[in-house]
Amino acid sequence: MTTNSNKPSKAFWIIGILALLWNLMGASAYLFQTLATDEMIANMPPEQQAEMMIEHPAWLTALFALAVFGGVIGCIFFLLKRNFLIICFFYQEFVQQYNRFIF
Repeated sequence: MTTNSNKPSKAFWIIGILALLWNLMGASAYLFQTLATDEMIANMPPEQQAEMMIEHPAWLTALFALAVFGGVIGCIFFLLKRNFLIICFFYQEFVQQYNRFIF
């Protein structure tokens, strides 16, 4: 007699945790970009200083935040095996594609 188990495989957990770590790195990049002080920017190499000094529009920063945190929330729901993850990942992909289309 075989039993049908809904237990996810090890690959599910590996992929889910790697995706969560990837999105957490994006969230930390966003937080660094928005919370960087002038002293922190002064300690960077000149080419990175130039990139940080570029004025980004508020809507671009908001899209960046929504995409990054949408991915983190989507990964959490993925690991919790909730259907809401589809909405989060669709939203994240939409925001990223919109951002690429604009620039």
